[in-house]
Amino acid sequence: MAAPVPRVVPPMAGSIVTAAIDFGTACSGYAFAFRHQPLKIFTNAWYADGMMLSTGKAPTTVLLDPDGNFKAFGFEAEEMYSNLVDEDNSNGWYYFQNFKMELYKQAVCMFMFYHD
Repeated sequence: MAAPVPRVVPPMAGSIVTAAIDFGTACSGYAFAFRHQPLKIFTNAWYADGMMLSTGKAPTTVLLDPDGNFKAFGFEAEEMYSNLVDEDNSNGWYYFQNFKMELYKQAVCMFMFYHD
């Protein structure tokens, strides 16, 4: 199956912010700029616990609680899940890592299931 062709969408005339999301296989990030300063681009600085440097991307990792509610993303999800495992308390939690390519294998919908 051929990869979808990216579509370039021109900014809307009334928009005040332009945003970009990089949903990557291993890492994800985002950036944005305001209309009045289009060349001043803002990104998030992600930090791992104990990491001395910041990075523009975080691991594409999601943690959901036993009820399926979003709990954390990126480095925070990795750290929280690691603590749950260390405390032998991870049973029932949902930890997804490097899952982007799995989304290409089927239509994505609100009630889809992902099996590890």
